[in-house]
Formats: sequence, C-alpha cells, structure tokens
Amino acid sequence: MLYVERTLAADEEILAIGKFHWTYSFVSLMWLVFLGWAIIGIVVFVRRLLYEITTEVAVTNRRFVFKRGFISRRTDEFSTQRIEGVNLTQGFWGRVLNFGRLHIRGSGIGEVDLPTIRNPLEFRRAMVDANATRPARAAPSDG
Repeated sequence: MLYVERTLAADEEILAIGKFHWTYSFVSLMWLVFLGWAIIGIVVFVRRLLYEITTEVAVTNRRFVFKRGFISRRTDEFSTQRIEGVNLTQGFWGRVLNFGRLHIRGSGIGEVDLPTIRNPLEFRRAMVDANATRPARAAPSDG
C-alpha cells in the first residue's frame, strides 16, 4: 500500500499518481552496463533504483504529496489551495516521449521540484482541477 493511500482522510480521494518515466530506469541501467565493472556504476544504479522505488508523488482532491525515502522518510505535503503556480520543463525528447519535470510554487511552501515523471501535463491538470474544485475559505467578517 502506498504512503498516500495510508494517509487519506475520510472524504479524500487520489486524483493522480506521478510515476517515473521508463527513461529514468533506462539511464540507471546504462550506468550499470557501462560502468558496472567499476564500483561507481553499481553504486549509482542501486541509488537511482532505490530512489525510484521509494518515491511517491500524488495529488488528491485536497492535497499534494511528495514522499521520498524508506528508512528515513521525507514528505512535502500541502493543501492544493496553497499552490500558486506549476511550471513544466519538457525538452524535445520529453515532448516526443511524454515525460517532463514539474516545479511547484506555493504560498508558505516555497518551491518543490519533482523528478522526471510520465504524463506531466495530465498530472499538472489534476493539480489545477483539485485546486479549482476546492471551495474557497470564507473571509472573516468585520462583525
């Protein structure tokens, strides 16, 4: 079970899960193939593989979650209402093969840079939709 699934609130549902693109695994494998005879190739391969396995990126109807790590866990979680902007970095091959990186900015959260994921436009759309469907907080009255 994913970390995101274990931490869902009662009325919360997952809208999108960001998954690593196959090119990330391919690059990891190339490190092993070409530098596997050297310790550095094995170390880089294992490190990249562990990062891929232990990283979760998800958007629910209430929050954004970016979890990394297995033994020591680090998460960036915040309400979708706090998201001010989402920038996409997608080069030529990213457009052709449908992968890219998202940079998320928000009030009080700074910036979060996501790893290369597949279908970045679909993930971005889920973030924008989650933000748009959330009811705005009522302004305090001067009562």
